[in-house]
Amino acid sequence: MEPYRIKFGEYEVLAVLVLRGTYNTFNYLVRRDGNAVLIDAGEAGPIFKTLEKEELQLLKVLITHGHHDHVGACRAVQDRLGVLSRSPGVESGEFNVLGTVCRSFSTPGHVETHKCYHFPDLGIVFTGDTIINGGCGRIMGGTAEQYFDSLERINDLPDDTIVFGGHDYLMDNLKFALSAEPDNAAIPARLTRYATDPAAAIFVSLAEEKRTNPFLRAEIVDQFISLRERKDRF
Repeated sequence: MEPYRIKFGEYEVLAVLVLRGTYNTFNYLVRRDGNAVLIDAGEAGPIFKTLEKEELQLLKVLITHGHHDHVGACRAVQDRLGVLSRSPGVESGEFNVLGTVCRSFSTPGHVETHKCYHFPDLGIVFTGDTIINGGCGRIMGGTAEQYFDSLERINDLPDDTIVFGGHDYLMDNLKFALSAEPDNAAIPARLTRYATDPAAAIFVSLAEEKRTNPFLRAEIVDQFISLRERKDRF
């Protein structure tokens, strides 16, 4: 499967689907002028294939969190290409990559240690499993209170920010969202778009994510907990 491609001026994001049929995890390459950074490394083969086909030199790996489907290929990538990875345990902050600013910020909840990577000048954010396109991850090490605060942190980003989540779980997530909000017309519209243009439905603005993702509209932590418990049983 060819990666999805989304252009942002002289930059391009390649969304590489790895571990297909099991986790359907997205690993992302942000590219510019023949160089790239990788967000998460779940499976080596598709990453190497894409780098070679696109003739890209990898500069760095940015890791959102430590689950195997996001880091399982990190050692292979480091050893083969001689690059370093940035652990989610590194303190939050700004750094320069590919001639632009990347801002890491802490979003615990899915797990205790989780980072998102925001490129403010490009208007994009990589959310790992904190937001999974239309939904959010399970609580698997963090707390509901942490998770709620992390979603609020993402909610504070500009509404036109494009959200790149950690998996293609969109169909299941939106079916749950529709069960929670049966009168929300934006949800079936996004589902319909997924059938004809998956990338346009998966990678949407934060504004649309807020319209179709009930977890981002939880106003208090108890509301978030109720949604998360219902989704766990869905």
